[in-house]
Amino acid sequence: MLSTITRLEAINIILSAIGSDPVNTLDEDADIDVANATALLDKISRNVQRQGWDFNRGTYTMYPDEDTHKIRWDNSIIKFTSSNGTYAKRGDYLYDIDNKTFEFKDKIELEVTVALDFDDLPDCFKNYIAAQAAIEFQQKYLGDEAVSRILQFNLQEAKADIVQYDLDMGDYNMLQLTNIAEVLERT
Repeated sequence: MLSTITRLEAINIILSAIGSDPVNTLDEDADIDVANATALLDKISRNVQRQGWDFNRGTYTMYPDEDTHKIRWDNSIIKFTSSNGTYAKRGDYLYDIDNKTFEFKDKIELEVTVALDFDDLPDCFKNYIAAQAAIEFQQKYLGDEAVSRILQFNLQEAKADIVQYDLDMGDYNMLQLTNIAEVLERT
């Protein structure tokens, strides 16, 4: 049965970029290449997800603790904005920069981008992240230009897939673009 790409398959894609044999487990203690590939996969995944996509963006309500009035930070949040104050993560808590305090009287709503586990991403993003990680891994540990060209082609195909995904999932309308709206107003 065909299924979406798994974390293990992504690691094997990365390892194949330097000609390594596939592995059956993600035991990082057994193989330094697996450990390096895993770290790189996580780094690339965070970087791609930080851009914010329909599957990892949304409104997030944070509530203060009843006793301490502090809001514990959710470590899955990799980027956030707020329209009703200036906040920052300080240690394990949310900090109100405007009022210079960790204590909150009411809930806070943030627009957030969260980091999801690799296996929870849409398949086209898993493929893109694996392709990008394979290129970086190969360039760092092997440096073969011919292999880089092949991997670059795979990355371009994967990028086209995520662009198509974004177009399919987004509510885009050319008539809403600023320059188009200005032209339409002139007529």
